[in-house]
Amino acid sequence: VREGENSVSAELFRTLRTNIRFMQPVSEACPVMLVTSSVNGEGKSYVSTNLAISLTLLGKRVALVGLDVRKPMLATYMELPNQGCLTSYIAEDSYTLEDVILPSGIANLDVLPSGVVPPNPSELLQSSRVAALFGELREKYDYVVVDSAPTALISDTFLLSSLVDMTVYVVRTNHTT
Repeated sequence: VREGENSVSAELFRTLRTNIRFMQPVSEACPVMLVTSSVNGEGKSYVSTNLAISLTLLGKRVALVGLDVRKPMLATYMELPNQGCLTSYIAEDSYTLEDVILPSGIANLDVLPSGVVPPNPSELLQSSRVAALFGELREKYDYVVVDSAPTALISDTFLLSSLVDMTVYVVRTNHTT
């Protein structure tokens, strides 16, 4: 999705954005949206990235958060470094939020790549630092879009469910069973 683009794909993301805005909790000034699917390869990172970009086209400040900590792809897609990012922030108190927010090169879009794959992903995602992270992001941004792990393979995404306001569940033709 880019400014002024009218492709079928761009229009589909505008439709998704519109539908999400209708479902947005009225009381939530900064909704946190979790993007997940059943298995790898269904397009979670693609959807979360394009959804985040489409929200920026409304002039909204958006944080795109990579919390697929076992198979991180967001930094690769966005051509950003993946060192010293979210997993470091969650595991080490010496990291601040400013240490892990990277400018995307797209106006109003900041990215928080997941970082290096930790030896204890489930335990790391249950840290109080994750809840604190979302609290801080809600204060700084208009929307938070979370690129997460698939639900059928591991429990990581379920650990985040209490911290988000809505879930976008991605299915892919001829891929999702």
